[in-house]
Amino acid sequence: MNAYRTAALHRPAADYDRRFDGQPVVHCPDCHWAQALDKNLHEGPWALIYWHRDHPDEAVDHLAVLPDRLAVPSYVRWFAQGHWLAIEDQRSEGPGILYGTECLEIFQSVSADGDLERAVLANTHRRYVFPSTARADIEAAASDLFRTGLLRPARGL
Repeated sequence: MNAYRTAALHRPAADYDRRFDGQPVVHCPDCHWAQALDKNLHEGPWALIYWHRDHPDEAVDHLAVLPDRLAVPSYVRWFAQGHWLAIEDQRSEGPGILYGTECLEIFQSVSADGDLERAVLANTHRRYVFPSTARADIEAAASDLFRTGLLRPARGL
């Protein structure tokens, strides 16, 4: 069965009945790939659908539970622009966008060691809040980034 799945044609599609944060979901019924569209980052579903057809080996279920260890996918270009996170998803035709400081802390933390601990600590100190509040905010923001394909499970998971 696995050999068939590997060799089979992938038929990804937009599912306007399934929504995440008001946006439709794109998924592939032939594998486990699924993610939410980001209205600011992705110019509709077509570029993501074509990208998945060309890269079925990169399939991740981004609608699954947020994994403990994360990584920045190779198709995501990011850098700090002041206290903002500038990001571009190279799978789509959309423009790059800016995210807030919290997301920048997440990308820096994930790039350093795959987890969110550095981001929680930075968020705690920057906002002068309890670590539990900072953790909840960081995990919610990381979940949103994961759902739209801007983070993925770290290799080996």
